[in-house]
Amino acid sequence: MTAISAIISKDWISVASDSLLTEISGNSVKHIEFKKSKIVPIQKFKASAAYWGLAKVGNWRTYDFLKIMACDAEKFLSFESFANHVYNELNTKLASINVNNPTDKGIGIHLAGFEEFEGEKLPELFLISNYSNTSYNEIKPLDISRNLYGTIKDEFKNGENTLDEKRRKVREHLSNGHVFIFNNGDPQLFNPSAKAITEIFINAANRNVLKDKHLNAYLKLASNPIKIIKMAQQDLFKKEHIRIGGQIHDLLITKEGLMISNTGDNKI
Repeated sequence: MTAISAIISKDWISVASDSLLTEISGNSVKHIEFKKSKIVPIQKFKASAAYWGLAKVGNWRTYDFLKIMACDAEKFLSFESFANHVYNELNTKLASINVNNPTDKGIGIHLAGFEEFEGEKLPELFLISNYSNTSYNEIKPLDISRNLYGTIKDEFKNGENTLDEKRRKVREHLSNGHVFIFNNGDPQLFNPSAKAITEIFINAANRNVLKDKHLNAYLKLASNPIKIIKMAQQDLFKKEHIRIGGQIHDLLITKEGLMISNTGDNKI
């Protein structure tokens, strides 16, 4: 299993992922990859794709599939139509895979990027997944959904019904200084780690002691919780139960289209 994160503000999107891949056969667990990224930049839509779950079957690899999808982005006029293309192509691929255990086809993809809305660049995260819940022990038909509006607390909502109304609420929420935080892979470990890092970040900002005052600091907001999980599993877990590790990759995208990364993930 993978740990991936996405932090979304009105001006930038910061994503991060570990790189560990495991191969499980019966009671045998092998760690087979420690460096390869699980993040693909999508220049056309100032976006990225990151995955968890199914990494490869035969000669097919999810990372390579996402790279092909990123190249296909030039064919589409909107981020939404591109996201639907990724969904359709992945659905076709999953239908062709035969496995004994249905959960072996479990997969999730974060498509996080900016789309045009009423003359502005507005972020969105499309979730493409067939997991039924965050325990990842059951799958359902592959689905695609917008995820920003749905994660706004009810106290901030005003009964928005149409997509445009929901997108305006997202814009308002972001303009009021809120950010959206998403994670998948191991939320039970990620959430306390992210809370701690965020509180430390806010405290450091209030003290005016941040080493990196701008974009690189936001990269670390996404990647440091994963680093904590990696360290905790290495120090505390039996080896056969370690699922998060290897190199931690990161990518930050601004609404102007600037892409920065400490790990080279701003290039395909």
